[in-house]
Amino acid sequence: MKKQITMKLIVLMLSLSLLSIGWLVPSTSATAIHNKSLSSNTQLEDKESKSTREQRQSSHLHKRMTKEQLQAHKLNKMKKLATYFGIETEGKSAKQLRAELEQAKKAQPEKWDMFKQQFRAKKLEEIREFAKSKGIAIEGKTEEQLRDELHKLKQSIPK
Repeated sequence: MKKQITMKLIVLMLSLSLLSIGWLVPSTSATAIHNKSLSSNTQLEDKESKSTREQRQSSHLHKRMTKEQLQAHKLNKMKKLATYFGIETEGKSAKQLRAELEQAKKAQPEKWDMFKQQFRAKKLEEIREFAKSKGIAIEGKTEEQLRDELHKLKQSIPK
């Protein structure tokens, strides 16, 4: 019995030492196989995390929207942006529209900056109105401060 356990321990020690040598010498085939398996595992994890991230984002931002409704919502937003830049939207796919919008942003950076400022101002006003309706003082506070206070308020409400 002791002899079997001793033999198993010796075999285990030898296999561990061989594995450690494979780790130290990068040219061995064992290391190449291990690196390849790590790479494929990482790719799978990246795909999983991306899909999880998309599900989490869409469920968080648009809880009641299906995937198709969310795509339609994004397309509608792109059409509004295209109208702002004076781009025709009839008969264009989302990819075509996105490409043209990217070109317009690069061609007219000042107009894009103006659009972003208008969008941020509109969002700030919406947040201010909502914070005011919840009884939060809004004078002299930034958008981030208001968001933090709204978040704290939400956290303090028992479920």
